Amino acid sequence: MLWIYLALIAYFLDAIVFAFDKFLLMAPLPRTLPYAFYATILSIFVVFLLPFGVHLPPNPLYLVVAFSSGLFFFLALIYFYKSIKAIDVLEATPAVGAIAALGTFFLSVFVLREHISGSELIAFFLLVAGAFIMSYFHLKTRIIIYMLLAGIFFGVSSVALKYIFNLSSFIDGLFWSRLGSVISALVVLVHPSARRQIFNSFGAAPPGSKFLFGLNKVLAAAGFLVLYYAIKLGSVVFVSALQGLQYVFILIIGIFVAKKLPMLFERHLHERPARKIIATALIVIGFFLLVF
Repeated sequence: MLWIYLALIAYFLDAIVFAFDKFLLMAPLPRTLPYAFYATILSIFVVFLLPFGVHLPPNPLYLVVAFSSGLFFFLALIYFYKSIKAIDVLEATPAVGAIAALGTFFLSVFVLREHISGSELIAFFLLVAGAFIMSYFHLKTRIIIYMLLAGIFFGVSSVALKYIFNLSSFIDGLFWSRLGSVISALVVLVHPSARRQIFNSFGAAPPGSKFLFGLNKVLAAAGFLVLYYAIKLGSVVFVSALQGLQYVFILIIGIFVAKKLPMLFERHLHERPARKIIATALIVIGFFLLVF
């Protein structure tokens, strides 16, 4: 059950990262494409894994799936950042996570042939229901589309990652999937307007914002490493479903920092308290059902 606790640590780290993402996207680094580009391009540091025994892909399908995981992760980041830029982080993250969990569930059952017991199924739907209840859907169609695409792409990326982890070591799967995300980001530079947007946006950002961005992405890298190891060890369905705990963490962070950073949380922190209590209760019950 180590993977459950690793997922718990990863989602706590991600909750902090997403709060900083929202802050940076509000002013210092306002454009979502450059933000996603630089967040992804930092995966180039996987080259440091080469001395630790990275092997060539066992077959072409493995490489296609690994690169697809990286591609869909990059696309998911773009639409996720569009979502949290447009609306409160407490609105966007539960919806995206719930959609990703449902997509992961269906793909895992039908593609990976993952077996799920009755009690696990109950735990899964409690976790996802809690995330959905935590969300708000009185939104513009454009924003709903952003969240749908982000959730679907995250789900596809996670299932593809689990597929390659089943066929290789953790280091191999991490290297080839992250290389796929870096290549996907670099391809964007072929488009002249995207290239100008990427270079100009980050170049114009204040030095302090660049430092905060770098620090935040180091924390994000730590979170994703722990999360990927949880996917390697355990069920990708439930690692994805446990994202519900991430929203509980975001809610707790919001309570503590809302006064200092009201632009991030205060708008929705105190709205619909009954809904938040019910959602949190479902997520916690689902977690304990899964663990015990």
